[in-house]
Amino acid sequence: MRTEEKEQWRSESVHKMLMVLLPYLHSLFELLSLSRVSPALRNAIRDQTVLWTKVVVDPPLSSRLTDDILWDFTSRSAGKLNTLILRKCSRVTSKGLWRVVDANPLIKKLIVTGCTELVPEGIIACVETLTKNYHKLETLHINGVPGFTKDHLSALSTYLPQEGAIDLEVCPKCDQVRMIPPCSRESCKREGRNERECRGCWYCVPRCMECAVCLGPDTDVEEVGCGGDVLCLDCCQTLPKCRFCNKPYCTGHSSLRQDKTTTDTAMFACQSCDYRTGANASDPIVLD
Repeated sequence: MRTEEKEQWRSESVHKMLMVLLPYLHSLFELLSLSRVSPALRNAIRDQTVLWTKVVVDPPLSSRLTDDILWDFTSRSAGKLNTLILRKCSRVTSKGLWRVVDANPLIKKLIVTGCTELVPEGIIACVETLTKNYHKLETLHINGVPGFTKDHLSALSTYLPQEGAIDLEVCPKCDQVRMIPPCSRESCKREGRNERECRGCWYCVPRCMECAVCLGPDTDVEEVGCGGDVLCLDCCQTLPKCRFCNKPYCTGHSSLRQDKTTTDTAMFACQSCDYRTGANASDPIVLD
């Protein structure tokens, strides 16, 4: 086989392998990245409706997503969109979201956490659309959308009465509408959901930032390097730590680590140490 034929065969083989992977990709970042491989792959991604029945937008693309861009991508599902996940999409408005929802009444999972341009009334209108005419919205996550009150939550509950469908609740300790995480402690799991003593929001009950286990007064904890939060010892042992102060970074704040110059996750400086020492994560550690 000649060299040119080998290269063509190799290219076709790679293309076929990538085509097999397509149904397993749902993140917008993954789809857009793969569409740059070749024109044929770009056309395949654009034209396959099944790839767009689940749309997931996470940082860093979140800050660039607008109403028009969201409409363009969701329109590729031809009305068959069943999952829409938008995290920290600060430029998406209630009007833009409702436009997408109105054209895709089969959505069963709607997650818009941290989308600060949305308003409660807009969310309620979307939920009303997704629960009429026997359509079944099953999951609604709205933590981080500002302005929700107990009245708004009560209105949403009339459309989604099933337990756990909405991620916000009224905290029994502070009487505010906030997210109440489940506790991973075995003794708490054995108690009923509403009976466990640690049931409360993040502000009322000290919790590990990584696994959300409740932290009692006698629990050993470790302060994280990414803020004033704390971790349980089990999570602390598994997470990478700053090479200067030895404080861990929780997974949710891993993007803040100053490790852009190295691929070794164990070699990073927390923001405080990076600012204080002017250190570079790839610099050698010098012991006095």
